[in-house]
Amino acid sequence: MDTAVDVITHGGATIAVTTVGDSGPGILVVHGAMQAGESQRDLAELLAADGFRVHLMDRRGRGGSSALMPDTSPDDEVEDVRAVLAATGARRCVGVSSGALLAARCALAHPGLLDGVVLFEPPLAIDGSVRVSDAQRVRTAVRRGQLATAMAVGMRAAEMGPPWMFRLPIPVLAAFARLMLRRPGIAERAAALTADFAIVELNADRLSDFAAVGAPTLLIDGTETRPYLQKAVAELAHTIPGARHVRLEGLTHGATQNRDEYGRPGLVAPVMADFLA
Repeated sequence: MDTAVDVITHGGATIAVTTVGDSGPGILVVHGAMQAGESQRDLAELLAADGFRVHLMDRRGRGGSSALMPDTSPDDEVEDVRAVLAATGARRCVGVSSGALLAARCALAHPGLLDGVVLFEPPLAIDGSVRVSDAQRVRTAVRRGQLATAMAVGMRAAEMGPPWMFRLPIPVLAAFARLMLRRPGIAERAAALTADFAIVELNADRLSDFAAVGAPTLLIDGTETRPYLQKAVAELAHTIPGARHVRLEGLTHGATQNRDEYGRPGLVAPVMADFLA
């Protein structure tokens, strides 16, 4: 049976957390861009079946959590992760995409807090591998209420979708995005892209920082994901002391998401469970 709680973090922000599983070691899942906690529900149920108690948090601006404020920073989100870990007692953390960078930063900022960290395809920019300059374009589009444009810029910068798609002009991509915005919850996730790009921007070319991660770490990527993500995972695996790297055949960047969102959690969960056990 699921349980839902609100965690009050620093500054009075509220983070909504849904827990899947009745007992076992706790795992906090930190979602990525264009997602909410619910996006990894299928993954959580699989991990719960393996004996874990899984906590799905909605990052600020998504789901039941507090709104993003203009001055919300990546450091604020790192402290949100710490607050949820403290409130739930979880000592294991799974970070997905931009959420993986938050999880890694939390491990850095709070040594000894985590017994295990899984980082799924963190978008760490290395030598210009990510179009960090697009962060300002996303912020401007969101401020003007042009959410379809913000999504289009985000899709092209992150190279999401088939290669022919992210090579299209922004106005054409925005037309695709407008169709997506008709779905419930997509508008709030698009508006929150400012936070995801801020995380990528802050961490760009700071690979060496992660040499200080002391928690046991597993890095996962898929063979069909974008080259810049594979590069980030490989470099982090060489940088984080003792890190393990698993590349899963045929998986793309959306692999951790629910099955109805074209995820393949059944292939990802056993690798995570084996490591976090």
